[in-house]
Amino acid sequence: MFIKRPELFHGKSGKRPFFEGWYHKMSSKDERSIVVIPGIYQSGECSNKTAFLMLYQGSNGQVDYIPYDTKDFNCNQRSYELQLGENFFSLDNVILNFQNDRLDVKGQITTKGLNPWPVSLFEHGCMGWYGYVPSMECFHGILSMDHKVDGHITVNDDHIDFNDGRGYIEKDWGKNFPKDWIWAQSNHFKEDDISVSASLATIPWRNYEFSGFIIGILYKGELYKFTTYNFSKHVKISFDNDKLHWVIKKGKLTLELEIHKGSLSGLLYAPDRKDMIPKVNEYLDGNISFQLKDSNRILIDQSSNHAAVEIVGKTERLIQNAI
Repeated sequence: MFIKRPELFHGKSGKRPFFEGWYHKMSSKDERSIVVIPGIYQSGECSNKTAFLMLYQGSNGQVDYIPYDTKDFNCNQRSYELQLGENFFSLDNVILNFQNDRLDVKGQITTKGLNPWPVSLFEHGCMGWYGYVPSMECFHGILSMDHKVDGHITVNDDHIDFNDGRGYIEKDWGKNFPKDWIWAQSNHFKEDDISVSASLATIPWRNYEFSGFIIGILYKGELYKFTTYNFSKHVKISFDNDKLHWVIKKGKLTLELEIHKGSLSGLLYAPDRKDMIPKVNEYLDGNISFQLKDSNRILIDQSSNHAAVEIVGKTERLIQNAI
């Protein structure tokens, strides 16, 4: 199974359980962030199926989950062009138009200069050869590490200007989310042309489980990759007081990374046995600090206090399985 284009919809077979969601994060020049997630869910234990739209406002931690009939979910089979009610999503364009008892949301965002994680026959996107394994619990795709966004979104009376802002797009699909994970992402650093995406998750594998990791550092057009499948090695990993300290080596490259929770989180919905339920705390004011060395030469030394951070499940088990 070679998925050449991870951005496409993968649920047309109708197999259950199944979920799929596209994560669009948009940040303004004054560092206001909004996350929009369209998706679809089908339970494996009951007849429940639903399409949905999530809106997460980083300024106040408010998460709104709007269910849709699956008949309102229409995705092009040849490209990521998703019509969900009166909302539209693609890699190039997001159009929002929805209302409920407390929300009136309208706006349009355009993107330019996408930087996807490369996909080839030998490297199945950010998952590597694990992307060929059909029994994987959850598949992951990084559709753009960093890109320019323009446009605006109005939430009730709050008009947010995203002109000359930055964006990030990823997606997940499969049977379920991992039971434990740490994930962080930012493309707001003092130096331009830097983006970081890092994840560590419990992966069920046959009769046991392990902690798999995917880290990408995009710097001035070059993607530095540290992953389970490309033989990157843990030198040190620890978690204490809401902070992950992580040192990884690949060849002559050494990456030292620290991830901190923020102070304000929103509770995102995620697939469960019978429905989508609120269970993932995500911070949009977290911190990522990292230093990348080639032998003893420092290539990058940067920090961001405008990072998306998720720490879910049992971190002790996650860290122990990584050692």
